[in-house]
Amino acid sequence: MAVVDDLEGIVQERDEEIMRIAQSIEELSQIFKELAVLVIDQGTILDRIDFNMEQVVEHTREGIKQLEKAEQHQKSARPIKCIACLLLLIAVMLTILILKHRR
Repeated sequence: MAVVDDLEGIVQERDEEIMRIAQSIEELSQIFKELAVLVIDQGTILDRIDFNMEQVVEHTREGIKQLEKAEQHQKSARPIKCIACLLLLIAVMLTILILKHRR
């Protein structure tokens, strides 16, 4: 009977060890599931960051084009402003000369 009791004790210990291993495997499975969720979330975040970076590049290019266009408009407007100022100055001078000549 002692042998049977010893065997039952050994079987009981192995059964407990198997239960602990099964519990550990379940915990490990849960950890891997959580890790998979984290990886998916981080992938989504990286996709958004990548999309935002592409948008920044596109907006920067558009901004550069607009600045170049504004610079061209500003450069082309300078001569017109100078000519307008000179014509106004000539008109004022002619008016002064005409008024002075009449007296």
